[in-house]
Amino acid sequence: MRRLRLGVAGLGRAFMLMLPTLAHHRRVAVTASCDPRPEARARFVQDFGGTAHESFDALCADPAIDAIYLATPHQFHAAQAIAAARAGKHVLCEKPMAVTLEECAATVAAAREAGTQLLIGHSHSHDGPVLHARRLIASGRFGRLRMITALNCTD
Repeated sequence: MRRLRLGVAGLGRAFMLMLPTLAHHRRVAVTASCDPRPEARARFVQDFGGTAHESFDALCADPAIDAIYLATPHQFHAAQAIAAARAGKHVLCEKPMAVTLEECAATVAAAREAGTQLLIGHSHSHDGPVLHARRLIASGRFGRLRMITALNCTD
């Protein structure tokens, strides 16, 4: 079985929350990263081996990865997802996908043009409570839907 060779952009909180899932998935190998902080890059190499790049461009150019997980600040998501797609890398992007609708459209267009996959995470649409709420709404039992407030807490 071939494993998806994943590069991680941004070694902060979002990556740390995803780390258990990524590290234990039998079809994913975390093999490269990039982060502006030298101490984060050194820790990545210590923990995972592989390569820790100083720049996002270097991560995109790394032939040892198939996909990039974007765990960077929101304002960088669109430009980085577009650059990754143009480099032939699939993208798993933390939410939000971008900060404007125009950036979202450009990101989708870049992935389509490159023939790469673009996935925005994390999604709770298949979680039990969300599916139950969907069934309740669809039943019409409570009338027309006017608003939903959903809270998801960590830590």
